[in-house]
Amino acid sequence: MRLKIAWATDPGLEREENEDSVTVWRNKAGLDTLIVVCDGMGGHAAGQHASSIAVKTVTKVLSEDGQEGPDVDRLKRACKEANTAVFNAARDNPDWSGMGSTMVVAAIRSGEVALLNVGDSPAYLFRNGLAKQISQDHSWPAEQVRLGLIKPEEAENHPLKHRLTRAVGVWEQIQPFTDKMELEEGDAVVLCSDGVETAGVSVEEMGRLLLKDGNLDRGAERVIERCRELGAPDNVTLAVARVEVDVTKTAVLPKLKL
Repeated sequence: MRLKIAWATDPGLEREENEDSVTVWRNKAGLDTLIVVCDGMGGHAAGQHASSIAVKTVTKVLSEDGQEGPDVDRLKRACKEANTAVFNAARDNPDWSGMGSTMVVAAIRSGEVALLNVGDSPAYLFRNGLAKQISQDHSWPAEQVRLGLIKPEEAENHPLKHRLTRAVGVWEQIQPFTDKMELEEGDAVVLCSDGVETAGVSVEEMGRLLLKDGNLDRGAERVIERCRELGAPDNVTLAVARVEVDVTKTAVLPKLKL
């Protein structure tokens, strides 16, 4: 399977710093594509340090572990190292005390994707015109929904929507969500920070802007532009990997209906 990849990041209109960090690799660490998006938090630029440390640690571990393929255990080990690195940096530098970061990772090889996430930065799978969230939301309301204590509709605009129950570097131990799935031709895996949602861009609109003409680089720019049009109160980052359709197998390309 051939993959097209693209990414974009923007500080938004109300933040002085861009506390998001993103890395996209092709043909490294025994993978066809690796995408890592982290959204830092902590104030006084500490969030920027947290997300940067998290991304750099994950990519370093994966590039040096001598393994290949999209294995969730690889991602768990890399996430554990990243958590330790951010936690220790916050402990050793008083100005960074309490900093942390979300993390969402997609590792792709030979039609398989392994996913890992901590926090509320989402990952989506777009397939046959439908969008599905494939990450797990670790905000307080979402955890309450999973426990059956509140209804999903109560979580949508909950006042604690952005309070995280899990984050990289805040606690010594971490429990990430992981999953693994097969990809099909035409599938698109999209990772982003919550700045897209905060700006008021729905998942469906993001998909239309990103995927409508096959130009992923321009599509990512369109999403950023739309977020800024709506005020972009937070940093905005997104990255996408799309499985190309083999035109030798079909004369008509499937249309995206979002």
